[in-house]
Amino acid sequence: MSYEFSTYIPARESPSFTCISERRQLFLRINSQSIFKPNHLLVKARNLYLAHDSYVELQQLVRHMSEEMREAELVGRLSLAEARALVDAVQAAETLPMEHKRLIAECLLE
Repeated sequence: MSYEFSTYIPARESPSFTCISERRQLFLRINSQSIFKPNHLLVKARNLYLAHDSYVELQQLVRHMSEEMREAELVGRLSLAEARALVDAVQAAETLPMEHKRLIAECLLE
């Protein structure tokens, strides 16, 4: 199971990301506001490492290079329940291609 995925904050002032696959260097962007829809709400009360409620954008997978990942700060890990909820939201999102949906579910839950 790969549910031990992480939330990273890059070293320089920029958005945060939820790691989908470290090996493949694939991430979903996290925003502090529900600006880009669809998104998945991460409630601070269930994710204590967050400074506030946050929103995982469900528009596209983002690739980060190894150097960017080395410079990023690991801030926390999502629980298995949160990973499952994120996968459910991904499956419902009309913005992601089926191949990305399959990949996200495979990386987070298998």
